[in-house]
Amino acid sequence: MSSTPRIVPLPGPAGDRALAARLCAGEDQAYRDCYDLHAPRTFALLVRMLRNRAKAEEILQETFVAVFKKIRQYRGDAQLGTWIRGIAARRALNALRDDARRIPSASAADGVDPGAEGDLTRRDLARRLLEMLDRLTDEKRIAILLHAEGYTAAEIGAMTNAPRATVLARIARGRAELISLAAADASGAGPDIEELTRG
Repeated sequence: MSSTPRIVPLPGPAGDRALAARLCAGEDQAYRDCYDLHAPRTFALLVRMLRNRAKAEEILQETFVAVFKKIRQYRGDAQLGTWIRGIAARRALNALRDDARRIPSASAADGVDPGAEGDLTRRDLARRLLEMLDRLTDEKRIAILLHAEGYTAAEIGAMTNAPRATVLARIARGRAELISLAAADASGAGPDIEELTRG
């Protein structure tokens, strides 16, 4: 019987493990490499979620600050890029919720020309939808928003460390909850909400 200790490789791709180890060691070039490698795709996701490039750039910077602070929490269960984009998606959702709270109600729109009525209606519907999304669990809310942005259940699963079947269940249950919430809404937004959340 050999007394040589058994070497167990860390989970995840070798490149991710090496980069994470360099980041944990505080190597300056590792920070640049990580940003150069993962920022473009993360930024594209943020632009799709937020529909605002300036806000996406702000969240991108916040995301990488958080990534570099939390790198020791990366376990290698998912690819490093997926873990990073998961952090970005959660920050984008927080930004969307914050923006929804700042959207003025239609009653505050005194003096607005009649042609802007459609814009106010859409903004009011978006505000109400985001308020309803706030009432869902984080898992369902993230799955629905990412799905609405065009990501497949498999891609969402990779980003959130969840099996594809779990993501599909979260989307279905989240939609059902949104439709129930819309039906209970006295303003009758049910059909519009259902249309917005349809995949």
